[in-house]
Amino acid sequence: MTTAVAAGTPPDLGGNGFFYLDYMARGVLQAVDDYVAASTVVKKGDFLEGSWESGFYKGKQYGVPANEGFVRYAFCYNSTLVQGAGLDPKAPPQTWTETLEWHKALTKFDDAGNLKQVGLDPYDSIGGSMNPIDGFFAGDSWGAPPYFDENTGKFDLDNEYLADIFETYAEFYRIIGPDKMSGFRAVEGQGSWGGSYAAGVQALIVNGYWMGGVTEGNPDLAKATIYSWAPVSEDRKGVKMQSPGGHVICIFRDSKHQAEAFKVAEFLQTKVACDTIWEGVGFLAARTEWLKTADRTRFPNMDWFFNSVSETTEWAKLIRCVIANYVETQYFQLGEAVYRDQMTGKEAAAEMQRACTDEWQKSGLA
Repeated sequence: MTTAVAAGTPPDLGGNGFFYLDYMARGVLQAVDDYVAASTVVKKGDFLEGSWESGFYKGKQYGVPANEGFVRYAFCYNSTLVQGAGLDPKAPPQTWTETLEWHKALTKFDDAGNLKQVGLDPYDSIGGSMNPIDGFFAGDSWGAPPYFDENTGKFDLDNEYLADIFETYAEFYRIIGPDKMSGFRAVEGQGSWGGSYAAGVQALIVNGYWMGGVTEGNPDLAKATIYSWAPVSEDRKGVKMQSPGGHVICIFRDSKHQAEAFKVAEFLQTKVACDTIWEGVGFLAARTEWLKTADRTRFPNMDWFFNSVSETTEWAKLIRCVIANYVETQYFQLGEAVYRDQMTGKEAAAEMQRACTDEWQKSGLA
């Protein structure tokens, strides 16, 4: 898509597949404020607040929430594996210290020392997110300040929170073995974002409500999967945090059918479209009235996610960083350097601050 946009031949609209803020900031999207003002279908009050805000950049609206846009944070676990490891599936961990104990009990090796089963891969799925669509999960878990201020263009990464995140996450990989973790992921069907969980070889994962779709191919696993509040740092025990977020439909500035494209965005708000997407792929729309009618029995144990909206004690604020893709890449690379003992968490946090500030200055958007 990047190539097509650069060549002046973009699709008419797009969604669910790119970092929207990057495209918004580079002036290749069409503002839809006028379309929205004239629409009887797309109205601010009809959407979850966080999802609606995802479509804006510097006061202009470029995206309309569609296709997928519900809550992102849950501690998801295979209760069969948990019980088999002598743990109580009715008493999930609340803190990272408690989660590490579950991880130790659930990580399994064969007689030759080969990795057979993983407890938790903390950088997997939402656990490793640092983007405006899904939030900075670890930062929210530790109660860290926003890592980027879009008004000042300043990063706040060189702090005790990120240093502690790096060190805490590293403990999980040291138990597994970094090389063994890499080999585990290299096996077909054991990829991240739910692949190894769906294969029954990863017991725990931090992920969003779409876990219903992840487990659908295995009815026994779907029934055995339980959802609870994501773990937090020790000093925040008891906090029930949740995050909004999700995807938007954008119209490209050089597209030839903009009015028609907006009609597609409107159609995706209808009950038939929302029902079909939920039934077909397990994505929930961000429309508040439709969410009241969504079939909660579509996947097992989905009530937890719907109830979490009113039960959460802390809503995360999505961090709007144009170079979030780069930031997230640095997060993974420096995290690996820490769990391979090539640098400390404090050194990694300082390096991430330097690298991201430098990239922001080079981007031409600062």
